[in-house]
Amino acid sequence: MAEHESEIARWACKMAEWLANSDPGDRAAARRMDNDGAPIFWRFVADKAIGTRQEVKWLRIMRLLALLTPASATKTVHEPGRYFGAVLADGGAAGARIERPVISEARLARLLASRGDARLDALERAVRSVARQRPTIDVPSLAWAVTKDDGRAIARAYYTRLARQTETAMEKSTDE
Repeated sequence: MAEHESEIARWACKMAEWLANSDPGDRAAARRMDNDGAPIFWRFVADKAIGTRQEVKWLRIMRLLALLTPASATKTVHEPGRYFGAVLADGGAAGARIERPVISEARLARLLASRGDARLDALERAVRSVARQRPTIDVPSLAWAVTKDDGRAIARAYYTRLARQTETAMEKSTDE
């Protein structure tokens, strides 16, 4: 993993911890914040010395993590290995049978094809769709979805989760 990527991973996990350990008012402000930010965001920017060119993406990462962090949270939403793409497929139910993906393949394709602000907006809509189920997520995979325009990791995790579902269903039918 490149140094830049490991820094993003560390900062994203730290951000998730900050949100989990913050008071409900700070979490609510982070969920509602616009491009002007919120106090918890600016404290994080100051603590990590985030440059002005990076602020927009980190603001979006914090808002997405705040949407995923319940108001009553006492621990972080980070769960290593629960990649963002897989959560888009199963809504956070890691071992559950998927009747149909939470985010449809067509919606995923539009998200992956989008760029710039449209991509950030599509990512936020997708997170809002799965946040209702209170999933845990591999936080760095969400941060990389925001910071990189390459959607291959999202697609790989999404389709791997769907394929694992198909394999499990086929194993059960041969056992019967």
